[in-house]
Amino acid sequence: MRLARFGIPTILKRLPLTQLPKFRPAIVKSVAIGALFTSLTWRQALRLDEFQSTVVSDVNEFCCVLVLELTEGDANLQHDALNALKEVPRLVQKKSNEDDELDPVTVGVGFQTKFWEKLTRTPQNDYEARAGTYGSMPYGKGNVIVHVKAQNRSLAFETIQKVVKSLPKGSYRVVSERYGYKYQDGRDMSGFLDGTMNPSLKQQRQKVAVNERGGSYMIHQIWHHKLDWLDKITEDEQEKMVGRKKSNSFELRPLPIDSHVTRTRSEDNKRLLIVRQSQPFGTVTGDHGLLFIAYAKDLNNFNTMLDRMTGKGDGINDQIMKMSINSYGNYFYIPSVQELQKL
Repeated sequence: MRLARFGIPTILKRLPLTQLPKFRPAIVKSVAIGALFTSLTWRQALRLDEFQSTVVSDVNEFCCVLVLELTEGDANLQHDALNALKEVPRLVQKKSNEDDELDPVTVGVGFQTKFWEKLTRTPQNDYEARAGTYGSMPYGKGNVIVHVKAQNRSLAFETIQKVVKSLPKGSYRVVSERYGYKYQDGRDMSGFLDGTMNPSLKQQRQKVAVNERGGSYMIHQIWHHKLDWLDKITEDEQEKMVGRKKSNSFELRPLPIDSHVTRTRSEDNKRLLIVRQSQPFGTVTGDHGLLFIAYAKDLNNFNTMLDRMTGKGDGINDQIMKMSINSYGNYFYIPSVQELQKL
């Protein structure tokens, strides 16, 4: 019997509770090994709550982000909609037996933080609209989000279709439904590599993105690239805005104080770890940009990044906001499967 590979013992999931005392030494040994090699805390290693599949899995070839606003006023209708949303993680059955192998499709569901507070009576912080020298970050509508990652667009479309068909008629309004895709070797449309400092291993991403309850916080923003404007400035100027070389994503030395790399770090230049899942969207002749998606175990790093990008405190703004226009932003809580079932 395989024990733990990433700090959560398989034995805990497979044994009946009555058999746990018999295997206690093996369980403790398994958890200790898992915690040692993954830097997970004992509480994280022993946690039985299952986080949703989209939180720490790798970016796939395609994605879809569906944002809904559940209808207010009819408690029974909203109750039926929530019951349908509880089943979203079960819409897709896991096909891979290996923890580090990418599944053909994964799907997760979350709730805008203040809506989650209303549903569960657990205090939550809200997303704040921000504005700086180079642009604004408006507050977006919607209290439910569905994130799908898939090997092809058909799978992404069909999964969203299953979600929508499961909801009672009249129970929701669509805020947005956008499909993204992997571009080149993981770059955004400006040509820069996206997520250079993302935690590379699944267990590292779990430590960054999953809280003690098995839940996670998600930020979703929509950025529209000004590619015509970018074509008019030199690659050297673009690199100074981002803080990295365009060809290989190496960090610039010296690093400009108003570059994106600098402004998304703490005031004392420490990296703020999040799990980025962003993907480009759009067409050549129409709207195009980046579906910014990221997960973290709390909202602290998100808030620090957004504050520093818009110059809060020192008045220095992130030059990357010259390259794109932000039209949407909000925070969502992605509950563990167990938390979801308790709604």
